Amino acid sequence: MTRIKICGITSLQDAVEASRAGADALGFNFSSSSSRAVTPEQAKAIIEKLPPFVVATGIFVEHSTEEINAICRYCSLQAAQLHSEEYGPEEARSISEARVIKVFRPESDFKTAEVREFSEKSGGTAFLFDAYRAGIKGGTGESIEATLAERIFRELGDSCHAILAGGLNHLNVAEAVRRTRPYAVDSASGVEIEAGIKDPEKIKAFIEAVRSAG
Repeated sequence: MTRIKICGITSLQDAVEASRAGADALGFNFSSSSSRAVTPEQAKAIIEKLPPFVVATGIFVEHSTEEINAICRYCSLQAAQLHSEEYGPEEARSISEARVIKVFRPESDFKTAEVREFSEKSGGTAFLFDAYRAGIKGGTGESIEATLAERIFRELGDSCHAILAGGLNHLNVAEAVRRTRPYAVDSASGVEIEAGIKDPEKIKAFIEAVRSAG
């Protein structure tokens, strides 16, 4: 069954709505440049009230590995999503307080050998694929080109926990799941009223669409 992460959580109400709707994981963005940014204190207050078995994930762009470990420990994060190209295998190995999800933003000539090499050097097995847009690290609301996504996920197969992100919403996610068969899908802007404010009905529709696809 495809797992579901609702990303860009900024309030307890949105966290509760997403959890009740069936989200497996919630994402908290700690990048100061994000329109969905939260402080460690804000995230901690929300995470403390999450039900069991909902994975709290931190999104990091410009933090050092020492800062990431400290925030993961303080907030009780279970996963750390590394969005910058500056986070290489050595940095990933330095994250000791949470499981690492390394983000790739593939262009048309992307080689999946990069993923396998990163996995071998870092010991990691979880990778998220987001749409590429120059100058923007993520949350663009744009989708990975369908044939590119299909190729990447087909070539990787079951060799890693591959997560699909980028422009997913309740209208397109079922087809995306059927085409790529990802370990998980991730949505932020696709389930929002505006940046940082979730729409409960969109969340429910998104999760129902994923479940319908198997």
